[in-house]
Amino acid sequence: MRRHYGLLVALVVLTACTGTHAVAKAAEASKSVTASVSAPLPSAAAPAPAPATPVAAVPLQPSPEPIPRATAPSHAPDSNPEPPGIGRPPQFVVISFDGAGSTSLFQHWRDAAAAANHAHFTFFLSGVYLLPKGERVRYHPPHHNPGRSDIGFFDAGHVARLHDQLSAAYREGHEIGTHFNGHFCAGRPGSIGTWTTADWNAEMDQFDSFLTDAKLPFGPAEVVGGRTPCLQGRPDQLFPALTAHGFRYDASGTSAAGKWPVRRGNLWEFPLQSLPIAGTTKTALSMDYNMYFSQSRGVDGPRASVAAYTEQALATYENAFQRSYVGNRAPLLLGNHFERWNGGAY
Repeated sequence: MRRHYGLLVALVVLTACTGTHAVAKAAEASKSVTASVSAPLPSAAAPAPAPATPVAAVPLQPSPEPIPRATAPSHAPDSNPEPPGIGRPPQFVVISFDGAGSTSLFQHWRDAAAAANHAHFTFFLSGVYLLPKGERVRYHPPHHNPGRSDIGFFDAGHVARLHDQLSAAYREGHEIGTHFNGHFCAGRPGSIGTWTTADWNAEMDQFDSFLTDAKLPFGPAEVVGGRTPCLQGRPDQLFPALTAHGFRYDASGTSAAGKWPVRRGNLWEFPLQSLPIAGTTKTALSMDYNMYFSQSRGVDGPRASVAAYTEQALATYENAFQRSYVGNRAPLLLGNHFERWNGGAY
């Protein structure tokens, strides 16, 4: 039986750490909890990848004035108030990483978490990263040939080092979720947007098999949530498979800023949020790739702009935190990848 906890969160301001049960308890007391799924924003999926012919990067010009940081909510979040009856909830910041295949960046973020008062992250692991390249044909992706993966496979040495990182992260209290396996996004036949519940069940069964065979200090019973590649997949087909596998949450959706998580049946939904980009009139989803795409069209910009990219991303997240902290205390969910886009700006 799978454990009943979900995304691990860093509790900002009170500098403590806890599990999603604290968020769930607050949300369950709220009238905002519904059994329905909010209509997706137009930016529900991550922006399309850059075309084959690279477009020119757009330098970000630093403003002569400091990028403003919010000290009060820009609008009252009346449509989604804080949960009543439990007192003022703490401010949760939920930080997660998709893929989790780079051992050097895995170590980097484990070190960062330890330095930040032992915060905890969620690492959404791609199951094919547990398979050495020589064993790739063990993977039978739905609607693709055996051994096919859009994110490739690692050699046996890298897989062994990744096992070490996953084991250490789990023992340190981080959560391991699933990013599923082959990462088949839209734009080609057999993408996950066309998958049925049977396809998702097959994909998840294989993830569980790869994880079991890895003989790590945790197994399928400890994986209780995930995020789909590119935030894609039909909820009406995905959610029954998640429920059948004992999952507690899905983190593949999107929402407006300032929204508390909602529950659909037995599944909590922890969506990424649409955030105003500091110093602009634009918005971006609360994920590193979406900031990257907004700032430089998804290709690395000039090195001279890295500091400005970093400042703008930080100000965007700080503003979102402040709006929530002085507003309805809705959790702030930030999605990331093991990447160094725009010189590590994110």
